[in-house]
Amino acid sequence: MQAFWNKKFQTKNFIYGEAPNNFIKENTELLLSAKKVMCLAEGEGRNAIYLADKGLEVEALDISDVALMKLRRRAKECYVFIKTRHTRIEYWEPEELYDAVICTYLQLLKQNQKMLFEKALLALKPNGYFIAELFSESQIHFESGGPKNSASLYDLNDILDILKLLPCKVHKLAQEVVLLNEGDKHIGRASVIRIILQKIAPN
Repeated sequence: MQAFWNKKFQTKNFIYGEAPNNFIKENTELLLSAKKVMCLAEGEGRNAIYLADKGLEVEALDISDVALMKLRRRAKECYVFIKTRHTRIEYWEPEELYDAVICTYLQLLKQNQKMLFEKALLALKPNGYFIAELFSESQIHFESGGPKNSASLYDLNDILDILKLLPCKVHKLAQEVVLLNEGDKHIGRASVIRIILQKIAPN
């Protein structure tokens, strides 16, 4: 998988653009209350750099060392610091707690998707937020990007079943058709699942 993503990111261009994901940007106000944010599968850093520029302490995790190198270079150009972690999410063990965890378009096989939500919530402080935008199974019918294998796409009902077992309040869980304009790889109408969860503080 690292070789696959390194090859994809091995270009001077930012393949998903330099602007933050629209859903993340729409929820900036929610994130501004956070001091420390983890960006999962952050790639070249468009969300991380946007949040760091807002004054947040940001950490970015990705499988691709090529993408993280591009992230660090651009962060330096933007005069922000972002801590990077080069690993697969399967191997990630949160070492500290964050006020928010975000991810956009993280591709995981069905058997690993539950792990995403479990680890994100495990990494959050009580009342912290997990915000994500993921490609739904319906994305296979669109030509705007994302995997062409339904095993790496997400099902709304599967996510709902996962969340029933986790300590969180669901603020948003919806499948929507949106218009993407993100670099060269995400262009056009797309079917996404938008998620905002808040970790429930223990009694």
